[in-house]
Amino acid sequence: MLTDKGRISEVQLAILLLPTILATSILSAPSMTMHYAGHDMWLSPLWGSTIGLVVIGISLGIHRLYPNKTIIQSSLQILGWFPGKLFGLAYLFYLPHLTGLIIREYGEFIANNVLPRTPLFVVMGTMVIVCALNVRLGIEVVGRTSQIFVSIIVALLLLTFLLLIKELKPQEFLPLFEDGPLPSILGSIPPAAWFSEYIVIAFLLPYVNRKRKIGKVMIGSLLFTTITMIVTNLVCLFLIGDLTDSFAFPMLIAARYITIADFLQHIEAVIVAVWIFGIFVKISVFLYIFSTTTAEWFGLNDYKPVVAPLSFLCLAYSYWVVSGHPDIAKLLSVSGNLYTLMFLFGFPVLLYGCALMRKLLKGGGG
Repeated sequence: MLTDKGRISEVQLAILLLPTILATSILSAPSMTMHYAGHDMWLSPLWGSTIGLVVIGISLGIHRLYPNKTIIQSSLQILGWFPGKLFGLAYLFYLPHLTGLIIREYGEFIANNVLPRTPLFVVMGTMVIVCALNVRLGIEVVGRTSQIFVSIIVALLLLTFLLLIKELKPQEFLPLFEDGPLPSILGSIPPAAWFSEYIVIAFLLPYVNRKRKIGKVMIGSLLFTTITMIVTNLVCLFLIGDLTDSFAFPMLIAARYITIADFLQHIEAVIVAVWIFGIFVKISVFLYIFSTTTAEWFGLNDYKPVVAPLSFLCLAYSYWVVSGHPDIAKLLSVSGNLYTLMFLFGFPVLLYGCALMRKLLKGGGG
């Protein structure tokens, strides 16, 4: 039973996915990939995108087998009632953890770089309230706001990249494969964790009204995301070089290099704007998924009554999961990324494997 009667188009879903993946990765990924991949950091998003491709395939595969059902609803038919409920329960514990981490990362960034005298609770709380209102209005409003904000995000990013061109040092590209391909593959773990967030497709596909070109549109979204991450890594590499991994948010540092005729300065405000617009969409998407998943798991007809308490729970989780910026760094480390991959990639792979096995046995029995 669907908990939202609203619908979005396949293009709106693709647009909605862009800030869901890029909002946090565009600031943090260059530092993480440089730490492991060195000068081959630009290749890491390419390797990591294979996870996104697999996740898209799994999401569409489950939907073909169980149309108009979310991954939580289809798990009951694939695994049976009790194992399916356990599968859903795992996500009910994981989603507030993930959403709380996103909220805390946003709060730390804004508090440390923009509003140092504003209490962290106010920074995070105001964003959560706005996102909760957005989610209560339904998937159609979430989709439309993402359309507006993504156009702004793309324009601001293009402006930033263009203004940085004269500052770039292409010689930082070399040496290529100095230690072989392994470092770039190890550096792909953080991007892979972000690409695994494409599993939101499996939660949102029942709310898409036209699905004829859904595969092509999702691949287009994946290509755009991959290219954006590669370009971001290249800009940081060409501008900051080996110092990229010493900054938590290299793109913010890169934007500070922009100075035009002594009057156009402090362009880092553009990166802050990109972050705020993107994180608004990202929190809204995961809060929406958390709310609808909770409603489905408890058999509720409407998800809207649970949005406010779940928003408060996610805000509380933002304090429980970490106590400060060093703890955020740990959660965004390799172990934290593997934790994310387990829920957003590993569990869906197992579920889809069970679905194919069930179909094979059912076909063999017939």
